[in-house]
Amino acid sequence: MKRLKCFEIGFFMLVSLVIASISFAGGVPQVWTEIDPAGVYPGFSYNGLTPACSACPTCTSDKFTFFVKGGTCNKLVVYFQGGGACWDSMNCLYYPTYNQQEFETIDMFANTEGMGIFDTDNPDNPFKDWNFVYIPYCTGDLFWGADDHSYPDYLGKIPGLDSWTIQHRGFVNFQVVLKWITDHYRWPRKIFVTGSSAGGYGAIIGFPYIKQAYPLSRVYVLGDAANGVTEEYFETVGINNWNVQLPTWIFPDGYSPDMTMADVYEDIAAHYPLSKLAQFTTAWDNNQTFFYNVMVHLWDPTQWNNIVPVWCDWHNQMLNLTHVTAAEARNYRYYIAAGQYHTIMMKPEFYTEDSAGTPFVDWVRAMVRNPFGMWGGPLQGKWKNLECEDCQDPVPCE
Repeated sequence: MKRLKCFEIGFFMLVSLVIASISFAGGVPQVWTEIDPAGVYPGFSYNGLTPACSACPTCTSDKFTFFVKGGTCNKLVVYFQGGGACWDSMNCLYYPTYNQQEFETIDMFANTEGMGIFDTDNPDNPFKDWNFVYIPYCTGDLFWGADDHSYPDYLGKIPGLDSWTIQHRGFVNFQVVLKWITDHYRWPRKIFVTGSSAGGYGAIIGFPYIKQAYPLSRVYVLGDAANGVTEEYFETVGINNWNVQLPTWIFPDGYSPDMTMADVYEDIAAHYPLSKLAQFTTAWDNNQTFFYNVMVHLWDPTQWNNIVPVWCDWHNQMLNLTHVTAAEARNYRYYIAAGQYHTIMMKPEFYTEDSAGTPFVDWVRAMVRNPFGMWGGPLQGKWKNLECEDCQDPVPCE
């Protein structure tokens, strides 16, 4: 038994050394570069759909592109950008609550100071030497969708038309990016998958596909401000407008209305017990609360910004989902910070946040540096479940 254990450890070390020694496939620019899938993969489609943004009624373009930058080590960050969501004519057509088209340009990377993990000149950045792939978001579906859905114009606001089709192709866009990644990176030693807000949902669903593509790599995932507090209409009707794509080897029955984000994280964590999964949120995230309020008052947009009546409800549901996930998944951790701000991975707070007792940047560093710190005991190190004590509650809750 002892000899077998030594063999397993030796084999793991050998595989790690082999992966570390394999160079990338090449062709990865060392400066930020925009990639146009239509030019690189002109015949690419998924579920009969080509990569694209939403094609909303006021959109000037439905073009989708993404951004990449080479690093100096055999490690890769895959980042899913955020930007809201929509699931009904009310917030897809009339009062949009999502990024309807791609607004990012290569100029956004001209100066990355203060841009969290993208500030590669910051010596405290755990990812300063890594390769980066940045996936913009413009489809309203959390990167989960693969459908062109026709929304009825039930308020008669689109002249001459009875409906308008929104291209929920977020998962299609991810699939073409994944093809580019696998074409250009042979075996990264480590892959850190993350995303903010809507991108946090894209990160957790994209993670299994990335892990399947690189079974010998150490792959991590951190969802930033994407805790999944939802309401019944969204769960039973709205989300079905996207044709949600889930990894069938983990979710053979696909999406079901009773599925929570705790279920998503628990099932994925159980399937990949040697990978680390994590979530970050502030205790009173005002943007996540806003979207929960949109779900509650979907047909009355005048109420959407009045989040105070539902703040405690969102807060308590968020805590419950997070604590349940931690109780069921031993390779999962959470960091709940004080305050109301939304997202951290692309902000200066990535380096300054410490309201849960440990600097967030150190917590992330511990996550990606210690491969064994997930089961408790002396090897757990600094990667623990952390929660603010003084959470700066904006409203009193019972």
